[in-house]
Amino acid sequence: MSDAREREASEASEAVELRVNDPGVSDAREREASEASEAVELRVNDPGVSDARERERPYRRLSPLTPLARSGIVLFAAVAATWRELLRGDLGPFGLVLLALLVAGAVYGVASWVRTKYWVESDELRVDTGVIARQSRRIRIDRLQGVDIVQPLVARLFGLAELRMDVAGGGRREGSLAFLKLSDARELQQVLLARRDSARGSPSPSADGPAEPGEVATTPGQQAPERLLAQVPLSLLVSSTLLTTEALALAVILLLAVVSAGFGFLEALTAALPAIGGLAVVLVRKVVASYGFTVADTANGLQVRRGLFELSSQTIALSRLQGVVVSEPLLWRALGWARLDVSIAGYAEASSGEDAGPAASTLLPVGDRRLVTWLARQLLDGVDPDATPMTRPPDRARWVSPVGRHFAAAGTSADLLASRQGWFVRRTHLVPHARVQSLRLTQGPLQRRLGLADLHVDSPPGPAHVRASDRWSAEARDLLEREIVASARARRPQRIG
Repeated sequence: MSDAREREASEASEAVELRVNDPGVSDAREREASEASEAVELRVNDPGVSDARERERPYRRLSPLTPLARSGIVLFAAVAATWRELLRGDLGPFGLVLLALLVAGAVYGVASWVRTKYWVESDELRVDTGVIARQSRRIRIDRLQGVDIVQPLVARLFGLAELRMDVAGGGRREGSLAFLKLSDARELQQVLLARRDSARGSPSPSADGPAEPGEVATTPGQQAPERLLAQVPLSLLVSSTLLTTEALALAVILLLAVVSAGFGFLEALTAALPAIGGLAVVLVRKVVASYGFTVADTANGLQVRRGLFELSSQTIALSRLQGVVVSEPLLWRALGWARLDVSIAGYAEASSGEDAGPAASTLLPVGDRRLVTWLARQLLDGVDPDATPMTRPPDRARWVSPVGRHFAAAGTSADLLASRQGWFVRRTHLVPHARVQSLRLTQGPLQRRLGLADLHVDSPPGPAHVRASDRWSAEARDLLEREIVASARARRPQRIG
């Protein structure tokens, strides 16, 4: 009986071994595996499958009017250059070449519009662009510093807008979508700001919960109403512009040119024309860029709107505020006018591309001194910017700064560090203790011999730079040690919370 069982087991083992080692079975299995691998590879590399996946993705496109908005100025220039030939019906060689270029540009613009797609995922904004070379940009929502809406003149005629995104560590145009319908741009702005605040752990009243990946608009339509805080009348804007250094320089040059022409020196008037034209353009651009300047309180922060031809809408999150600067030019002080600038994390100190226009950090280009103080108090959580006691440098500082020491002062309070400097333009810099990044003591050779030192307060890039200049060395060191304790204490509730 045992022998019979052993023989059956041996026969079964040999059969299994034959099936495993059979070349036919092995080849068949290899062919099946190869076919399966090829099928998978074909499915992965099949353009149809890729296009199908792309069609399934809930992406969005820019406005169909985007090519026209981008080429509107070029089209206008081309018509202006050839309008006589167009009326006669004879374009000529130049007109035909220009027409061919316009057609080629139109085709490329339409192709660029077709190939540009965007969508919002759970933690990033995806933008695919490119006609010849494809480019896919991924903008992390939690790294967004600001989301602004800009409407150039031609885009405004078509009801379009450009969405500009400032990203931490990126350039001014790190993220941009041009052009969207104005309603779509505002909707996407609300979504991105709400997602950003949610990712950073701060509540946002514009979001009702996380959206599904790929969706662009998931916020409820109900928004808290805006509250107008400040508005710059056109008369005040023009008057303040006429009391600037550029306007004074223009008046002096005009006076000299007219006097020279009266004495028969017409060459002086001709030579002054470029300077007169340049200064006039600067003044006009200042008025145009700040036209209709308003500041409103919204659910996502302070919203600044400005511009005559190019309308800009900028949202400033108060949680990103790093410092405040109140500027009082000499010619404004007698009239009680001032300017308010802010340092916002993520916004560079430079202008937003308009050298003569207001910088991205300008919260109010001109206003009554009491209004500027009130706005600064709102930004500083109710702290009065004028309540911080400040002292001047000692008399020994006259050997280092014989003129500037009369207009320099610095001091601290329970909430702020403050410094004041400048005579022609008096600037008061205010930085909360919690926003101090680092502190530095510096001494030049002459300061070292006189026993003086400067205390520098480092904060993120922006117009706010607190500096206690030419203090006694012991006073500067004591101020540094006290500020280290104060800034650590001011940050402690934020770390715990």
